[in-house]
Amino acid sequence: MRYDDSCGIHHALEEAEALTEPKHKFVLMMIPGLILMTINMIHIAPPNFLLPGGHPNVSYYPYSFLHWAYSDVVALYGARRLFLHTIPYFQNIIEYPVLIGLYMSAMSWLPGFWGYFIGSGLGLMAAFVGALYLLRQTAGEKAAWWFTFSPLLLVFGMLNWDMLGLLTWGLTIAAWRKQRWFHTGLFLGLGVVTKFFPVVLLPYMVASLYQKDHRTHLKQFLWGFVLTGIGINLPFALFAEEGWSEFFTFNSGRGPDPGIYQWLFQMGILHIDTVNLLSAVLTLAGGLVFLALLWQGKLDAVEAGTAALSWWFLCNKVYSPQYMLWVYYAILWVDVNIPLLLTANAAGLLDFGLAMRWLALGTTNSPFLQQFVDTVPAPIIAFRDLTLLATAIMPWARHRAKNVRLTHKLP
Repeated sequence: MRYDDSCGIHHALEEAEALTEPKHKFVLMMIPGLILMTINMIHIAPPNFLLPGGHPNVSYYPYSFLHWAYSDVVALYGARRLFLHTIPYFQNIIEYPVLIGLYMSAMSWLPGFWGYFIGSGLGLMAAFVGALYLLRQTAGEKAAWWFTFSPLLLVFGMLNWDMLGLLTWGLTIAAWRKQRWFHTGLFLGLGVVTKFFPVVLLPYMVASLYQKDHRTHLKQFLWGFVLTGIGINLPFALFAEEGWSEFFTFNSGRGPDPGIYQWLFQMGILHIDTVNLLSAVLTLAGGLVFLALLWQGKLDAVEAGTAALSWWFLCNKVYSPQYMLWVYYAILWVDVNIPLLLTANAAGLLDFGLAMRWLALGTTNSPFLQQFVDTVPAPIIAFRDLTLLATAIMPWARHRAKNVRLTHKLP
């Protein structure tokens, strides 16, 4: 029996067990996560004095950083002038993929800032419920409990629109494990036009279907992906190219976030073009290693995609603290690895605290900024990067440990 086949049987049994559970049990399971997200929503709600004219002004930034209450959902309502109800990408430049741009613009049509804010929050909570349901149904109840109790929801639940992307990650993997190839491609395409990160699953799913000589299934998968991943993007790329391409140009042109790249950049050792090239080469090299492991039967497509996601975050010059929520959710689809899950929670919380304090000191021109930069960030960033590295290695190590146990059982 192939490793992929045994995993498929295991997940099918877990799914069947989940479906037999009473419905009220899932309702109870939702409650901790929804409470954490509600607390986050209340905490990040800006006081009215920061909303002159009905939207956040520049004073919002130092205030939100000082109170550990920053949220892109709040900030971009003013920064992208969503209250003007312009057509996203055609009349307004938005540095996010299409579905998030449409989502934030649609929510801005609700009455005033508070209509936008509450509507956005409820939509993200609904996405959490969907992501949790898919995890419970397909990966098992234990994984779902670890998700709903994660303290990362308390700080990242509404920091950005990532929960929409997590939902597409869950939809894609759930469809994949049910062998619904067209729907897998369809949901993966939605992921790409929502938060882009799910694109890491694409090469491994294609390779897996190709290797098994499932050409018909591969065509179904690709047609689904083309329909959403390209079909939704195409009108904006053709007719609103400047606004649509901002996602790519914004990220390629920005400087490196805190980490080894930024240090080398500030020392004058690397320039921005060199950073971009080095980041791309390292990401691609790791991706090819995971592809080779998949081809050898040492990883399945989801495991390879999870490893590639974490490796990408590790090698990329752009990193935001809420990316750890992606890593955490992706881990749960592979294995309930308790030490790694605890580490990811700790790394995410520490990284969030680091970002808020650093930005607070910077935006208030604190005389303690340099002392802080010299002493605090390095160990926290190192801990975060080691967590990402451990996650990239975990699927292969898990498979290897299984093989060792099986070998020891043989007569």
